Amino acid sequence: MAIPDTARLAKAAAAGDAEAFDLLMKRYGDRVFRLALRMLRNREDAEDVQQEAFLRAYRKLHTLRGDSSFATWIYAITARLCLSRKRRSAAQPEEVREPPGEFSDTDCDPQERLAAADAAARVQQALDELSPPDRLLILLKYVEDLTHEEIARILRCSVQSSRSRLTRAKRLFREQYQEEG
Repeated sequence: MAIPDTARLAKAAAAGDAEAFDLLMKRYGDRVFRLALRMLRNREDAEDVQQEAFLRAYRKLHTLRGDSSFATWIYAITARLCLSRKRRSAAQPEEVREPPGEFSDTDCDPQERLAAADAAARVQQALDELSPPDRLLILLKYVEDLTHEEIARILRCSVQSSRSRLTRAKRLFREQYQEEG
């Protein structure tokens, strides 16, 4: 049985095929959750955003145009929800931080694992010091590995603006990272 491509699934889901939408949720659910968790640093908030993103996508699927992929579109919805949530909670202190992932390489030397954990903590601390829009840019480019064209669609800006914003965000990240070291 061939696995349908995302464009066909999105088209079928827009036509009312609930099974196609379920497949889209299975295909992109983890990615949406990871992006939300990295942005919000709280598992419950990330789960809420994941659920809300797919609910909004389901309600608005008929508006998905052919010039944008479902992946870019669901990332855009997720990014806007995360930024909105960050703005609303800006006055409140961040809740318990959760690491974005755990080390799974048990064959690694304990000192190497400790050094890697320290480096990961420094990276996370530097990311946490960035503004939510700058953090989002770094995550979309270097964690989600999106192109400038995809990022521009998500942020609703030009490709040139995406590039210049990312350049600025990288500079700020490097400054924060060096301060941590």
